[in-house]
Amino acid sequence: MTPAQGTRIATPPEGTRAPDRAAPPSAARRARRHHLGFALLAAVLLGSMVFGIVVLNALLAQASFRMDQAERRIEELSLEHLELVREQATLSAPGRIAAWASRHGMRLPDDIRILHAPGVGSADPAGADSPSSGSSGGAGT
Repeated sequence: MTPAQGTRIATPPEGTRAPDRAAPPSAARRARRHHLGFALLAAVLLGSMVFGIVVLNALLAQASFRMDQAERRIEELSLEHLELVREQATLSAPGRIAAWASRHGMRLPDDIRILHAPGVGSADPAGADSPSSGSSGGAGT
């Protein structure tokens, strides 16, 4: 029959679109499940990446705070070291030591005598007669 003979072709109502091909209902469910699985996998991967970036940022911030604290401690210790070196230089000055010794009743000796210990390898003081320079040639006799 032709359209002129009185048969009409059914057209879908306006606003609806007829599917080009009809898919079986089980295939549509599988496609939806596949899209849902992919979306879930992508969300888990993206979430774990964001979490990893946040954790890395927190660790870097902690390391930065520790470095700042260590630098401040180094500065403090450097200043303390300088102060101790200055104090050590002041305390070891010969004039200060001589003044302290005289206040405590110490004095320089009137007669300085050098004692020699006999033995091989003992050095003679400068300007002293040494047995090795003499004619006897004996060491420590």
